Amino acid sequence: MPAAIIAHRGCSAAYRENSPAAWQGAIEADADIIEIDIRRSADGVFVCCHDPDLRIAGYSGLIRHMTFAEISAFLAGGYPAAPSLEEAFSVISPATAILFDVKDESHFALLELHKYRHLFSKHRLIFGLHSLEAVGILRGLGDAEILGLLNGEETEDEVFFDLGGNILRLWESMITERRTRTLRDRGCELWMTSGDGGQAGRSESSTRVACAVILTPALAAFLSMIRKRLELP
Repeated sequence: MPAAIIAHRGCSAAYRENSPAAWQGAIEADADIIEIDIRRSADGVFVCCHDPDLRIAGYSGLIRHMTFAEISAFLAGGYPAAPSLEEAFSVISPATAILFDVKDESHFALLELHKYRHLFSKHRLIFGLHSLEAVGILRGLGDAEILGLLNGEETEDEVFFDLGGNILRLWESMITERRTRTLRDRGCELWMTSGDGGQAGRSESSTRVACAVILTPALAAFLSMIRKRLELP
């Protein structure tokens, strides 16, 4: 498995997270996948914001209690505090995959978000889910690529894949040789976030582990150079 560069909240080390500039920066840094935090406004619009409120703009109001028009009035770092998901698609072409870190895992929100699988069918969309219940709901809606962003309990590993999950993400500290071997023998795909808070990582093809990498411009350039030298896809 070749190493994959995943831009956490876009190229957030150089630009405001979850912003058009961060997405464009990640593309220019040759990221394979751009991770975006997804929330839903009171009137049903999906927006890109990590926190449940608009603290990034100095406001404590909850996004789920605000209309998109109200949310759009707030700026942070010169960009909308919580841009719409449609704006993300206007910046990110199908050449770069998108990882949704789904913050609203209600049945209705998952139903509406799943529609993007078909609205933007040329994109590779990966749905990052935090609970087994959400995995079961989304799989029941049909075809979707599901990444498990679970709490790391080993007892949930097989349940996640039995429910129809595709990829399990674990932090480096959660990885053991026995655990990795068990998943490998079952043919399961495992992603590992490693380094200082997920700042950097590498791929272990022998154990089917890939790493999530939070991009900095220097790190992105270095990884891109190494990948080209190794002639990795």
